[in-house]
Amino acid sequence: MMKMFDVLLSVVLVCIMKGHVSCRNISVSPNYVHSGTQLTLTCDVGGSIVNGTAFFRRNSEDLGSIQYDHKNNCYVNSSSTPCPSTCSCDGQGNRMIWQYTPLSTPSSDQTFYCDFIGESGSFTRSTTVKRAVLSLPTISPPASSYNATIRGKLGPIQCVVKCWPSCGIKWFGPKGFTYTNETLELTNIQKTDSGQYLCQATNVLGTKNSTHVTTTVQYGPEKITLSPTDQTYNRNQGQSIGPIKCLAECEPSCDFEWTYPDGTPLKSTALPQLVLKKSHHGQYKCKASNGIASKVTTVTINVNYAPENIEVSPSKTLFIVNEFESFSVSCSADCRPSCNFMWTSQAQFSSSNTQLRITSVKRTNAGSYRCSVRNSVGTGHSSSISLKVYTQPTKVDRMTVVCTGATTASIAWIPDMTVVPGENFTVKYKTYSGQMQLFPFEEPLTTDDIYLLQIDSLSPSTEYTFTMESKNGLGRAESNEFTCTTMAASEESEVSGALIGGIVLISIALLLIIIVIALILLHKFRILTTDLSTLPCACPNCITTCIQRISRLSKKDEGPYMNTVHTNYVNTTINEPQEGNVNTEVTNDDNGSDKPYDDLVRRTSNSSEKPYDNLHMSPTGTQNDQSSHYANYENVNKMKKKKEKPPPVKQKPKKKLNS
Repeated sequence: MMKMFDVLLSVVLVCIMKGHVSCRNISVSPNYVHSGTQLTLTCDVGGSIVNGTAFFRRNSEDLGSIQYDHKNNCYVNSSSTPCPSTCSCDGQGNRMIWQYTPLSTPSSDQTFYCDFIGESGSFTRSTTVKRAVLSLPTISPPASSYNATIRGKLGPIQCVVKCWPSCGIKWFGPKGFTYTNETLELTNIQKTDSGQYLCQATNVLGTKNSTHVTTTVQYGPEKITLSPTDQTYNRNQGQSIGPIKCLAECEPSCDFEWTYPDGTPLKSTALPQLVLKKSHHGQYKCKASNGIASKVTTVTINVNYAPENIEVSPSKTLFIVNEFESFSVSCSADCRPSCNFMWTSQAQFSSSNTQLRITSVKRTNAGSYRCSVRNSVGTGHSSSISLKVYTQPTKVDRMTVVCTGATTASIAWIPDMTVVPGENFTVKYKTYSGQMQLFPFEEPLTTDDIYLLQIDSLSPSTEYTFTMESKNGLGRAESNEFTCTTMAASEESEVSGALIGGIVLISIALLLIIIVIALILLHKFRILTTDLSTLPCACPNCITTCIQRISRLSKKDEGPYMNTVHTNYVNTTINEPQEGNVNTEVTNDDNGSDKPYDDLVRRTSNSSEKPYDNLHMSPTGTQNDQSSHYANYENVNKMKKKKEKPPPVKQKPKKKLNS
């Protein structure tokens, strides 16, 4: 097109330079040669065409001629044949026109000539016309496929085609995509832009398409799906789970990697089947990646198991606590799901029962405790712990004092067996105007329910005041005062006093036992006759058990005497009643739930022996006290014959102790 324009421009310039009104030239329309396409060759004479002849030819081939006479007649090839439709004359424009249709498309460009001879002169003019061309479009840069990143850019891609006359270029793509331009360039690429593209060229020769090129939009995983779809599993230890597959949509295809809770990697699409252990508990991660992007999803596996590693803190088996102080111990366990706890003495399981706490410990709290732990999988128990309650001494109020001779006095009392650690006893005595004397007594290793003690070296015919001090590491308590007057001094009274003292001690013990048993039997018989359905007397056969439960009176701030079981009694006859104060108050606490102390059990004595014939006194822990008195009486027996004068009782020397 530009070349022809340059030719015409040069012709026009030549015509202007020669001063002609019009220019002599030849033009062809259309400007291409194609089989079957009619060409119009116009010869511009530049002057009058009257009586002129124009000869037309293509390259060296004659096409024909046109004559124009002075009568404005236009003839073809001779003066006798008027121009048919293939030729014409324009007298006004001084042009002669020839119509030519090639039978085939030439293989090269064609040159057309106009030779004119007439009154206005003669000349030869020519013009070259290109042959029509439409080649197969190609893609540049040449490739069978292109890659583009999602939300990125595709191109530029050129559609290269040879065509004359000029072509129309159009791109076609997936899902009805069209784009009119020689250059394909797309931005913000999406996954839907993936597919096949081609360019199409169209001119007078027709339409031709390029080969397909595949465009792939690359993208990383945007979502990971699981099969099965569950993301949380609750299983018990020993059960199985899996396999679990990890799937993701990505281009190019993704690689998958599982990561275990402990960090162990596994390159696989699927998490394999697992027989669950505690170590399998946790979060499993599946990662999908392809170099474009990566995505992670998680699967949580909860491995449940019964309570394990049940521990008590502080880690001890024996706890010693003073009465009325606070006590606490904690229980912990390894379990999943979380555990509920219950200590011995607690009513129900609860997650808040990890601690056993007693704000004010009582002696009834002493005993064995165990922590029970449970969850939905199972139940477990801790080892047992023992709680030992240390109590303060109890004031002795079951006490009898009898002056048995001119220089001796016998004392009997019932100790409080619930006091821990055991009590040491010291008898304090004095005259009205004398100094306080101390007589310590050590609790025997084989503890009896009734303690007996005889004091000598007293003054005849003297009134003495006695009190009993009970003491242990936590404190001390002192009984009420008891008085008695020693007998008048005589040799016989000294001998008979020792004998009488032994008899009185035995008599006091028997008297206390008989009174207690009588009260108990009376009280229990009344209970049995009113309601045998009440425990512990749930049946008539339980009477023996019932009468063995003896309750002693409990006073505020003093040790209670309760539930003493008598298992053996001494049958000793008392010839004469003795003077003295015997406190035999006994109460029975029928309410088992309010019983503050454990049962006190009397030790069984050998029926073949008289438990009170041999009386042994030994000093207490205060025996290192130089101010203490000590007494040791053995084999205080009855006289075989009343008329025989018994030998005098030799007393071990004692150290008098000033208070």
